[in-house]
Amino acid sequence: MQLSGELSKVSFPNLLQLVRSGGLTGKISLSQGARVAVIVIERGQPVHVEMEGITGLEALYELFLWQSGTFGFTEGEIEGSTRTISFNTPEQTFDRMIKEGLNYADDKHYLDSLGVSSRTILRSHASTANSPATLMINPGLERLDGVRTLADALANLNFSRRDFVHTVSVWLSEGLAEMVTPVNQVKENQVTLPDWVVARLRQDHPDLSHAIVDMVIWVDRVKCWMYQADADFERVLGDIGSADDNQNSGALAGRQQNQASPSGDFGNSVAPPGQDFI
Repeated sequence: MQLSGELSKVSFPNLLQLVRSGGLTGKISLSQGARVAVIVIERGQPVHVEMEGITGLEALYELFLWQSGTFGFTEGEIEGSTRTISFNTPEQTFDRMIKEGLNYADDKHYLDSLGVSSRTILRSHASTANSPATLMINPGLERLDGVRTLADALANLNFSRRDFVHTVSVWLSEGLAEMVTPVNQVKENQVTLPDWVVARLRQDHPDLSHAIVDMVIWVDRVKCWMYQADADFERVLGDIGSADDNQNSGALAGRQQNQASPSGDFGNSVAPPGQDFI
């Protein structure tokens, strides 16, 4: 049996449920651009996952974040395949895995909507930072000092990516922490202009951004005019040089003709004795 399709039409959780309901054995191959993943299925349940160097259950959870891509299932024997996932304990069942995967996708979507990443800076609220009970069930909350990024603050806690997303999502959704804008944070495309330049630009337009755009447009126009003027100047110089060459050639030819053929009868005449030659 073979199945194939797009994750935008058949979501990843539904794909797992479909394979499970059929009790199928084989492999699921998934791709999203340059990203690829493989899931080994035994009697409807995943027993091994590989994705971008990650294996096991954490790799499986990462696939819950895929909202697009393609999949293909090929039925067949899996003898000799590596096994990194087991659902033989009450704490870890297939249904619980599906639930945790969906929760992970929801937490990630929540953080994305807030623009939170590992470079975000958070600060714990004073009322919670000093509460032993709150800190006990929220390890790492005391590290949010409003200065360090989340990556730096939580570096030594050995969180998985899913743990990181879930923990930060809980802190923000429950009001235990808040986002902080770094003081004097400079964007990559931000430029500091002298006050006199800002004042001069605002003479052209009160909106500084609009004034800068206008200035850039005019600078480009001036460049075009200068390039055209340079081209015209070179052309004029070329025309003048050609005219001078033609004039000099004509004058030289005239002189050479006069020397070769003297005009009138005086060329070889000799004045008679006693007369001046006038």
